[in-house]
Amino acid sequence: MDLLPPPRTVGFWQRRRAQETLIHRWDAQNALGDALPLSPEFAADGVAEVFDTMAPLQIARGRAEPPRHALRLRATDTGRSWTHGPGEPVAEISGTAERLLLMLWGRLPADAASLSWSGDRAAGAAALAGPLTP
Repeated sequence: MDLLPPPRTVGFWQRRRAQETLIHRWDAQNALGDALPLSPEFAADGVAEVFDTMAPLQIARGRAEPPRHALRLRATDTGRSWTHGPGEPVAEISGTAERLLLMLWGRLPADAASLSWSGDRAAGAAALAGPLTP
């Protein structure tokens, strides 16, 4: 796992702004009680961004510890998966890309009914202890 985020190119900032807007749009709509569903592909890119950009930055800045064990996240709607931490995953959490993204950004608890866990849940939860996002 790299500890540094990708270079801050134009593409980096386009992605970052789009993902930031996605989360804050959901926040505003949710506050009004009418959050629209997130695009599965866009949400999946947001999950990827947490692991390729946000989590490494939090670790590099000393805000989070590197995970001791690997956790796999699997999006049931897109078929994509991500592994956070070293070695073979000891646990897996699955749900739609939207639910995984909202969980990673602290908008949904990791024990929400819309998420399914398998394996060593305590070790998996420790890999999410973060903070993974700012």
